[in-house]
Amino acid sequence: MSLLALALPLLVPVAHAVEGMWEPDQLPALAAPLAAAGFPGDPAALARLDQAPLGAIVSLGGCTASFVSNDGLLVTNHHCVVGDLQQAQLPGEDLVATGFYAPTRADERSSGPGKTVSITESIVDVTGAIVGKLPAKLSDLDRKARIDDATKKTVASCEKANPGRRCRVASYYEGLRYSLITQVELRDVRVVMAPPDSVGNYGDEIDNWHWPRHSGDFGFLRAYVGPDGKPADYAAGNVPYRPAHALSVEAAGVDPGGFVMVAGYPGRTERWQTGLELERSATVGMPRRIARSEWLLALYADMVKLDPSAEPLLNVSRSYVSNGLFNNKGALVGFTRSGVVQTANARDAALDAWVAADPARTAKYASAIAELRTVLTRRDGTRDRDEVMGWLGRSDLLNASRTILRVAKEREKPDAKREIGFQDRDLPRVKARLVSVQKGLHVETEKRYLTKLLLDAATLPVDQQVPELMAWLGLPTAGAPEAAVDAAVARLFTDSAVDTVTEREALFSAKTATITAATDGFLSLATALWSYDEARRTDGKTDAGAISRLRPVYADALRQLDPARSYADANGTLRVTFGTVQGYDGRDAVRYLPQTRLEGIVEKAGAWPFDAPPALLAAINEGKRGPYVDTKLGSVPVDFLSDLDITGGNSGSPTLDAKGHLVGLAFDGNYEGIASDWLFDPVMARTIHVDVRYVLYYLDAVANADALLTELGVTPAL
Repeated sequence: MSLLALALPLLVPVAHAVEGMWEPDQLPALAAPLAAAGFPGDPAALARLDQAPLGAIVSLGGCTASFVSNDGLLVTNHHCVVGDLQQAQLPGEDLVATGFYAPTRADERSSGPGKTVSITESIVDVTGAIVGKLPAKLSDLDRKARIDDATKKTVASCEKANPGRRCRVASYYEGLRYSLITQVELRDVRVVMAPPDSVGNYGDEIDNWHWPRHSGDFGFLRAYVGPDGKPADYAAGNVPYRPAHALSVEAAGVDPGGFVMVAGYPGRTERWQTGLELERSATVGMPRRIARSEWLLALYADMVKLDPSAEPLLNVSRSYVSNGLFNNKGALVGFTRSGVVQTANARDAALDAWVAADPARTAKYASAIAELRTVLTRRDGTRDRDEVMGWLGRSDLLNASRTILRVAKEREKPDAKREIGFQDRDLPRVKARLVSVQKGLHVETEKRYLTKLLLDAATLPVDQQVPELMAWLGLPTAGAPEAAVDAAVARLFTDSAVDTVTEREALFSAKTATITAATDGFLSLATALWSYDEARRTDGKTDAGAISRLRPVYADALRQLDPARSYADANGTLRVTFGTVQGYDGRDAVRYLPQTRLEGIVEKAGAWPFDAPPALLAAINEGKRGPYVDTKLGSVPVDFLSDLDITGGNSGSPTLDAKGHLVGLAFDGNYEGIASDWLFDPVMARTIHVDVRYVLYYLDAVANADALLTELGVTPAL
C-alpha cells in the first residue's frame, strides 16, 4: 500500500486546548481553542517562521533557547548550560557550583566544540521523495537502505541549494509523513551568564518534578559568526550574530489565568506506541533503568568522597542521570495512577474490533498490525545482553574508541554510501564530541564503571553472552570472571591510546589498519567488538525497515478510529503548545497555587540542596524588591505553573504572553504529570516555569549584571 494514499484526516477541534504539541502550520486551524485560551491575535501570523516569535526560537540540540537581543544574546535554562559551563571552566574552577557572569563581550567563554544553535527557516513535506517510490516487495533491510538513501539525497540536494544551511529529514505520525527542515546552524556559542547551582538547581532532587518550586533555572549564551556574518567555528575575531528576530521581555510578567504559550523543540513523546510497548516499558524498561541509574549515582558519590576534585568533572553527568532516574520513578507511579497501560491496551482492543468489523478495514489493516506486534517482540531473547552491552557502550573511552574505528571504516566508502551521521558533513560534529569528552572524564570512575559492566556481561546466561567480548576477556579459560575482568580493565588503562584529546584527534584521521593493529587498550576492545556491533546494526536496520512499513498503517488506523489524534508525537522539531497559568488539586485536600514567591526561598534555605547563596538571602531579607513585584501576589514571583503540554527538549523554551513577549522559561513538569509523555492528563499535568521577574530581580539585586539587564531592555533599579 502506498503511503501517499494514507491521507491525513482534516484537523478537528481538540477536547482540551492544553493538550497538543502543534506544528506551526497547524496553528491557523486552532483559532477557536486559541481564542478560548485567551489569545486575541491571528494564528496565521503566529505560525510564521520568518516573524517573531517563532523566528526567535532556536534549538540547542536537546534544549531550546530564544534570542532576546539584536546582538545574538540567548536565554535558556540553567540546566541547559551546565555542559557549557563545564566546557568553559579552567583548571581548578567549578563554574556549575560558583556560577559565571561575563560583564563584557571579551569575558565571554566558549561553550566548547560541538555546541550549536539551530534556527529553523523552512519546513517542507517530502513524503513522496522519501517513501513514495518504494517497491512493494523489498526486504525490510533493503527498505531501510532505500529510505536512508532517499534521505541522504534529499538532504544533500537541500544543502547544495542552500549553501551554509544544515538540512534534516524528520518523520511524523509514525512515518505517515516526512518533512525536510532547513536550518541556519551557528557554531560559535559562548557563555554569558549563569547563576550558581544553588540558584539554578535550588532543591535538586528533593524538589525536582515537584511543586512548589523556587528554582532560578535560567542562563544566557551568545551566538557568534565570522566577520562576514556567516556561521563559523570559534575564533577570537568573530562577531555577535545579528538575528532577524528577538523577543521582547515583558517585565510585568503574567497573572494567574492569563494566556501563555511555549514554542520550542520537544524531544520525544510516545503517545502513539502500542499497548504492548507501554507494558514492557512499565514492567522491564523503566525498572531496569532505575536500578542502573541508582547504582551509577552511588558510584559518582563514592568517587567524589574519595577524590573531591572529581566533582567538577562528574557533576554534569550526575545531574543528567539523577534527573532521568527521578523521571523514570515518577513515570512508573504515573503509569499506575493514570492507568496508562490499561488505557493503551483498551485502545488497541477497540482498534482490533473496529478493524475486524469491516472486511475492507480488515484487508487494509489487520495483517500489518499483527505483524507490527510480532516485530516488536522478536528481540526479547537478547534483551538482557542488549541492555548490558548498551550500558557498557556508555563508557566515555570505549565509546570514543568505537567511534574512531567506525569513522575509519566509513571513510573507506564513497561519501554517498556512508551511514547517516558519518558523512563528510557530519565529521566535524563527531570530532567535536571526541574532544569535548575530556572536560567530563574522570579516569578512576571509568575504571569502576567498566569493571562493573564487563563483569555483568561476563556473567550473563551462556546463550546471551557476546562471544567476541568473552574471547577478548580470555573467558572461560582465564578462570574466575572477576579475575579476568580485573586484568582486562588494567590492560585497558595500561596504554589506553584514547585518554587524551591529542590522542583522539590524531586517531580521528587514522586508517583502519592503524587502529585495528592495537593489541592492548580501548582500541583493541573496539576492534574485538566490531563484528558484534555490525551484527547489531544490521538487526536494527532490519527492524527499522519493518517498522517503517508497519507503523504508518497502525497510525493511520488509529487516526481513522479517533480523528481527534491530530498532532504528532514530539520528534525534536519546532512545536507550539498553549494554555493558561493555573494551579491544580494535587491530592485530597491539597490545592497548589500557581505562583511561588521570594519568601519561599528563605523558608526552604538551609543545608544542601537548599543552600541559597548568602547574597540572595541578604537581598530578600533586606527587603529589596524593586519594580519586579507582582502587586497581587505581594512579592516577586519566582516560579509559576501552567497547563501547557511539554516534554524533554522543551527545557529553556520561552514562555510567551498573548503578545508574544517573554514572561518566563519552561523548565520542568510536575510529578503527577510525568506519565503524560505516554498518556496526557489534562487535569493533573502541569508545566513549571521560572518567572521572568525573578530572572530580572536576580540579575539586578544579586548578580549586579547591569550590562545584561540593559541589553534586555530593562533599566537596573537595585
